[in-house]
Amino acid sequence: MKTWIFYIMSAVLMLELKAESQNMESQTLESQNAVYATFEIRAQQSALLSLSANGVVEFIAVDVGSIVEKGDRLLSLKAKDLKENLQVAKASLEILRAKHSFILAQFKRYEKSKSALDVNTFEKVQAEYKASAFELKRAEANYALQKELLDNTILYAPFRGIITQKFVEVGDGVGAISSKAFALESLEKKALIYFDSRYFNAVKIGDIFRYKIDNVLQDVPLKIKKIYPSIDKNTKKATAEGVVENTIPSGIFGDGFIILSPNRD
Repeated sequence: MKTWIFYIMSAVLMLELKAESQNMESQTLESQNAVYATFEIRAQQSALLSLSANGVVEFIAVDVGSIVEKGDRLLSLKAKDLKENLQVAKASLEILRAKHSFILAQFKRYEKSKSALDVNTFEKVQAEYKASAFELKRAEANYALQKELLDNTILYAPFRGIITQKFVEVGDGVGAISSKAFALESLEKKALIYFDSRYFNAVKIGDIFRYKIDNVLQDVPLKIKKIYPSIDKNTKKATAEGVVENTIPSGIFGDGFIILSPNRD
């Protein structure tokens, strides 16, 4: 029993010492050449993803928390008719390519010996060649259109990241553009650091930001890598940016101090 009491008292004492140490460190920061700032964590990239076609969701490949690579298929709509149209367009294109290849070879032969041919014969072959070329371009355009229509029924990841929200299920009807399918954000995070605009010219790239989360001073400080060139006219705040570890989730916020470097130009 005494042993348990000793361990409990030791643990309480350690927590008190840690809190006291952090308070002393915070007071030291306040007394240094430092600027008070607040911050929030955001993803480097974020997007609400939607389709550019109408239809019914047939297949979903991901869920909330799924990590995806750029170009991965996320979902697809029912598109049986479009698939059939694409197959027909492809078959037609292949036939016209073969036909055009034959007519082109024939036209080249007649062109080499047109001086020995009557004008009507050569012009007839030439007209067939031009008509074939036009039909081939039209078939290529139709194939490209059918492929685009089918591609529009498939949603691909625009960048590497993690799915943070899912708004659709299999069987749902979706409308072009207006219907959200997923929220996607990059794995890389950034800290947006807000400070009084009076210190806009004092804060520099490379300065250190010591910050607290839930009033706990973090062991690893951030280094400022970017300072935004404008001031928020409503809050009178300037904004800096620092890189954070991927383990800190988006939406976390807190405050801290920017430690101004003593070496100034």
